[in-house]
Amino acid sequence: MLVLSCSSKLLALEKILKNHFPESLKVYGAVMNINRGNPFQKEVVLDSWPDFKAIITRRQREAEADYLDHYTNAYAVFYKDVRAYQQLLEEQDVINWDQVFQIQGLQTELYDASRAVACSKQLDVKLASFKAVHFPPISSLPDSSFLYVNPALHLGKDLLLI
Repeated sequence: MLVLSCSSKLLALEKILKNHFPESLKVYGAVMNINRGNPFQKEVVLDSWPDFKAIITRRQREAEADYLDHYTNAYAVFYKDVRAYQQLLEEQDVINWDQVFQIQGLQTELYDASRAVACSKQLDVKLASFKAVHFPPISSLPDSSFLYVNPALHLGKDLLLI
């Protein structure tokens, strides 16, 4: 386990994570906030640097803790190798298993790997999921200027989402 605290390495990590969208989005957001003043008191834990295979962002250990707030105790995860993520999760001091928390990520094996480690510690796991939507770049969208040429056409504002 390595805690990444060097500002130049954190800026480099932000750029690297951008190349792995949309899967890295949760960790990217945390790293971006760290690089811009760290208002949520987060830190980055990874398996190695610079050739990492798994990253977990977490609340800084010195930050005030609320053991019952799963939003404050949120971890964001991105991995290139699910086995590396599972190994990082199994390490002694990466996750505080004594509090209520949530693990957020956008990769398919995340739940199964997290659940396996939690079950080995005899902990209960609940799954809450959501759908992430990825829109194509604006430049690839069809030209919609015809909508403004024909005054007979009337569209509601919610129909402009593409």
